Order: sequence, then C-alpha cells, then structure tokens
Amino acid sequence: MSEERNYEKEAIADGWNPNFDGPGKKDAKTFVEDGEKISGMLKSKIGRLEERIDSLTNSNAEFKQYTDRQIQREKHEKDNAISELEKVKAQAITDGDGLAAVQAEKEINNLQQEPQQSPNEAMNELSQKWVGENPWYNTNQKLGRFADGIADQVISQGFTGQAYFNELTRQVKEVFPEEFGNPNRQKAGSVEDGGGKTVDNSKDRTWANLPKEAKDAAKRFEKDIPGFKREDYVAAYEFEE
Repeated sequence: MSEERNYEKEAIADGWNPNFDGPGKKDAKTFVEDGEKISGMLKSKIGRLEERIDSLTNSNAEFKQYTDRQIQREKHEKDNAISELEKVKAQAITDGDGLAAVQAEKEINNLQQEPQQSPNEAMNELSQKWVGENPWYNTNQKLGRFADGIADQVISQGFTGQAYFNELTRQVKEVFPEEFGNPNRQKAGSVEDGGGKTVDNSKDRTWANLPKEAKDAAKRFEKDIPGFKREDYVAAYEFEE
C-alpha cells in the first residue's frame, strides 16, 4: 500500500501559507496541483525555446561556414589573379615592354589594396539597389508587407544574391499584376450603343470569376505562404470589365 501524499507539507515547502484567508485562497492539494501544472507548462515552453535556440545556433554555424567558404574562394581567386599578373609583368620586363610591365604592376596593386567585402555587405548593397529600383516596396503598404511575408520562403527555395531579389520581385508581380500595369490604361467599362443605352459588362468580384492562371497562383500562395487568404487575393485582383 503506497504512502498517502502529504499535500500540506509539499505546499508549505513551496510557499503556501496555511493561515492565509484572503482572495484566491487555495487548499494545499489545489496549490500543489496548480504548481505542478504551471511547472509542466514552463518546462514544455523552455524545451521549445531550447530547441529553437539549438536550431538558430546550427543555422548560424552553417551560415558562418558558408561565408567562410565564400571568403576563402574569393581570396583564392584573387591570389591566382595576382600570380598571373606577376608572370605577365616578368615577361614584359624580359621583353623590354615597359608599358605592359607598368600596367601589370598597377593591376597587382589594385588587387592587393582592394578591401575584402563580406557576403553581408554585398547583400546590403544589393538590398539598397533593389529598394531604389522598386519604390513600391516603401510606397505601397500592401505590396511591401507581402514581400516581407514571402522573403523567408524565397530564401528557403534556394535563391541567393541578385537571384533572390529577382525572384522576390517576380512573385510579388505574379500575385498583384494589376499594381504594375499602365496607370493610364483605359479600362473597359460601360459602352453606349446606337440607341444611347448603357450596357454594363463588369463581372462580379468573386473567386469563380478569376481566370485559371490567377486561381492557380492563389492556390500556390495559399498553400505555401502562412496567413495568405484567397479572399484577400480576390479583393486585390483587377478584374477585366
């Protein structure tokens, strides 16, 4: 027969005051059980946070390895270029070609003095260039938020560098083609027939009236992009009238 659990002793050890008689008063058993529930939830949360930290640590380590390889590759290419120029310079001196020797020496100096640009610096330059070429990112809140929302997805698809920005732009334009059309384009609307009667050719703004390619795009984004809703897509889509 198992020994009966002494809840009062456990509760007092955890800070329970048997003489407390104010609002929220709990008996010893409830105090202990509530504490165990909270402890369990905290342990679960801590466990998830630890997993997230481990994941981020691994990602950072992998990214560092990637950047180190990039730097080493660029250094190797630069060293090879300098070595080839040294040969050109030596041959030019042998041939008595002073102009070629001076030019080779100049290019060698340029390479030796050229600062090593980190991948992050290169990405920042591309980012600034892209924002300058795509002002809609800052001026159109809807497009800017959507671009931010799919950024991680584009990276997970393997796009890096300039290819990342090209793909980001392509996907934004695919979802919101009407935002990038000619603002002066005349929209087909009501037309007046010979008898002066106005005919309304507009379509209802519904999912059923979307063209197939628009539906296919919306379904892909609904599947791949967290929080994406097809009704928002329908509301933003520019239907032909």
